[in-house]
Amino acid sequence: MAIVTSFLAHDFNTLARRALRQAKLCDVVEIRLDHVGHPGFEVLQAFFKECPKPVIVTVHGEEAHGRFTGSIDERLSILDDAAKAGARFVDVDYQLALDLGDVEPPCHRIVSRHTLEGTPEDLESWDEEVRAVLDEGDAIKLVPHARTTEDGLRVLRHLRKARGGLIAFCSGEAGTFTRILAPIFGSPFTYAAAADVPGEDSLEPTAPGQLRLNELLAAMPPGGISHETAVLGVVGNPIGASASPFVHGMALKHAHMDAVYVPFEPSDLGEFLDLADDPVFRGLSVTAPFKRAAHSRSRELSAAAKASGSVNTLVRAPDGSWSGHDTDQSGVREALRAALGHHIKGPRVGGFEDQRALVLGTGGAARAVLAALTDLGLRRAVAGRNESAAQDLAREFQAEPLAWDAIPKVDYDVLLHCTPVGSEGRDDDMPPIPVDWIREGTLVFDAVYRPIKTRLLQAAGRRGCTCVPGAEWFVRQATEQFKLFTQQDPNDGLMRKALENVLTGNAPAGIGG
Repeated sequence: MAIVTSFLAHDFNTLARRALRQAKLCDVVEIRLDHVGHPGFEVLQAFFKECPKPVIVTVHGEEAHGRFTGSIDERLSILDDAAKAGARFVDVDYQLALDLGDVEPPCHRIVSRHTLEGTPEDLESWDEEVRAVLDEGDAIKLVPHARTTEDGLRVLRHLRKARGGLIAFCSGEAGTFTRILAPIFGSPFTYAAAADVPGEDSLEPTAPGQLRLNELLAAMPPGGISHETAVLGVVGNPIGASASPFVHGMALKHAHMDAVYVPFEPSDLGEFLDLADDPVFRGLSVTAPFKRAAHSRSRELSAAAKASGSVNTLVRAPDGSWSGHDTDQSGVREALRAALGHHIKGPRVGGFEDQRALVLGTGGAARAVLAALTDLGLRRAVAGRNESAAQDLAREFQAEPLAWDAIPKVDYDVLLHCTPVGSEGRDDDMPPIPVDWIREGTLVFDAVYRPIKTRLLQAAGRRGCTCVPGAEWFVRQATEQFKLFTQQDPNDGLMRKALENVLTGNAPAGIGG
């Protein structure tokens, strides 16, 4: 597998300088002459001699997310001269391949096809139309545009089934993960934009959804990616703010695991799992709104998952089926046990039977919390804006159902917030409940972990409450997930530090960071 770093600039001197500076970090350099046009035969020849890595020369128009506005003849002249000047490859659109004809050896053609609209339903026929114009020694490159995660998975499946040598991945934000996973499925090349360099202006990516070189390298295992690399990830919708890719990614690197961990944002979990049927998919963290669906799709369930009726972790069994686990339950149970021990002053005998907990929400997180509260022996009440769902959930966990507007009339000792209200990126100006509904001096536990101090916890702090951030829950459940994925104990301190870096904005930019 080779990493191609693609450089695009408005003048050739800038393009060449940046490419030469970063060439040592990648395997192949691509210079995009969309803005520059033809820099001159001798200029190209000098660059190829100076560059320590093989060079691809590309001139794309708008049909391939390119910027070249010259004529077809001008484009073909640039590619022909680049081949004669010493380029290792020239990338030509499949519709121009016959016009370009053979190129000067030892240069080879990469015959490429892109879409801007979406991913074709019949990828095999789409592929065959390109192969019809290939000559011996040509490589083929397919870059459909992903509108959904499912589109990206279909492209990876096609890549796995295709004849050898196919370069394929997706453009578009929804297909970013394919740029990391494509080499695992057989693509000899994957492409990245120029890395950000301190003190220099960023060069623009050459396609939507393209990771920068430093981001792509950060997502890969220490020994690089291979056909044997395991795929782990987090599945949710939305998923953009998830800290899981960075936290799990750092833990995997520390353990020297040959695995990647990427975010997925499908619209339907069932369709996603049907498409993610390749054995390289080994484990998935599951977040809202898919925890109940993950429970239904699990062939085997852990005791915790059976108790909560929710699954936040899927692990692939040897027969290809998925086993479902609920690490949320143990994570919140142990975090709550520690917090209650601190919150309740003085020695205690027995459990927490005299404490009354109020759970806000009716989703998978609320289920895990209620199961944990049952284990700890607390009295339980449930309130949700969907009163029917709250009643059903209360009945299932032998808790007291409450109407939402009854919350301020209820005496409780522990408040556990299990809705997404207050998460970073949402337009929530107020806490999930009015400030005067928060009982003074209680313990308030917020499942939201980003930001660290949510509006709910800020308000609770002003009312003299003991506040437990969602980060404490997150890192405990994540360490349990890591054990299930790898059969190894993670470095707990490292995972905590990684989460802290994400939440304070000190994690490197990148996928999930």
